[in-house]
Amino acid sequence: MLKQRRKEIIEYIKAHRDFLKQNTEALDIYEGNLLPYVDNILRNSLSAHYYNSIKDRVLPINILQRFIDKVSTTYSKPPTRSSQDQRTMDFVSFYEKALAVNNSGNIADVYSNLFKMFAWEPYIDKNGKPALRELAGNSFLVMSDSMVNPEEETIFIKFMGKQTNDDDSLLLFVYTDQEFDAFYMSGTEASEYLVDNEGINIIGTIPFIYGKRQKNRLLPVLDSDMLSISKAIPVMMTDASGAQMYQSFSIIYGIDISAENLKMSPNALWSIKSDRESDKNPSLGVLNPTADTDKIIQFITTTFTLWLETKGVRVGSVGSVDAGNVSSGISKIIDEMDVWELKKKSQAWFKKDEEELWNEKLPKIHNYWIKSGQVLPALVPPIMPEVLDVVVEFEMPKPMVSRTEEIAQIKAELELGTMTLAQAIKKLHPDMSDEAINETLGNRALM
Repeated sequence: MLKQRRKEIIEYIKAHRDFLKQNTEALDIYEGNLLPYVDNILRNSLSAHYYNSIKDRVLPINILQRFIDKVSTTYSKPPTRSSQDQRTMDFVSFYEKALAVNNSGNIADVYSNLFKMFAWEPYIDKNGKPALRELAGNSFLVMSDSMVNPEEETIFIKFMGKQTNDDDSLLLFVYTDQEFDAFYMSGTEASEYLVDNEGINIIGTIPFIYGKRQKNRLLPVLDSDMLSISKAIPVMMTDASGAQMYQSFSIIYGIDISAENLKMSPNALWSIKSDRESDKNPSLGVLNPTADTDKIIQFITTTFTLWLETKGVRVGSVGSVDAGNVSSGISKIIDEMDVWELKKKSQAWFKKDEEELWNEKLPKIHNYWIKSGQVLPALVPPIMPEVLDVVVEFEMPKPMVSRTEEIAQIKAELELGTMTLAQAIKKLHPDMSDEAINETLGNRALM
């Protein structure tokens, strides 16, 4: 009974506070709130005087946004969903549009790369229409009681609202295939949510699709390096920025001289007297601070590239990056990323998630919506079998090929005679019409 396990569930949530906190931080940075985290690192690692002098020169370049958006391309070309049964295909066609599954997939793809987990929740919106909600990795947890497959979630815990320091006020909705419970982190029952269902999950299945991105574990391991590199690069960039600032000003010093009312200006004339009371030789000098910012920038880009390779991302040639083009250099590194391998793995995961959605979860949820009167039968497909046979297929991605490599490959095929010139032009310029290609070939023949 779920009611008898409330204390156990609360302790489970508390044991995963670090996991939830990190996912909250990752989402915060991805959504654009990077500066406070960088500022906190600088404040704790620099002297107060130096921090105050460079705090307005912080460079919060958000590589996490660019990286996640670059690798989250699984739904850039939507999958095909097919069935041998026409009635099932009608069901799929209706819910593809009603739930905006492809758009939802784009968000789920972002979450799966950001947290290595997400959840889909079919629900009825305020207008009484079916919709699909994406849950981020800080808004739910799963547990497993299965002795056969410990990777299969048997308990789903949804946080109803944002987590705060006041844990007791956090409302929890907890589901199994047969039961539903609602209570607060304090352990107090939320009885108003149990009146109509008496603690029974009438749907007959956990009404969520849990997508994880790690084998052999129910919850993915904390991926702390992604957050660390996302904060470290802006910190190192700020170090270079501070060094540049101090390198721009010379320090004039005097030893055993008498100097008063000296002003800095391009045409100034200083009258300086030696200290007559001293038997030392007076001197005047200039310190020119130097900092090899190009080496700092090179270290940053090398570190970033190495980190990308540990993520299974191949980075092409980006040329030299120096203090003058660091921002464009980082952008070019991201643009040149080849995410082919990551996309193949992601497609395999989403194929599994979608087939669970279409074949196991959605038919039961759909039938419950009709029987409970949440939707009118005339507005949705009729009652469906509880298990369907939908097959989801993504188009196999192609490895990234640079323009130079593509031209070299086409040239080799032309020399071998395995491709015509018209085919070569079409491959290089797929948007070019046949008429334009023929015109190009005709002009070439006249030359």
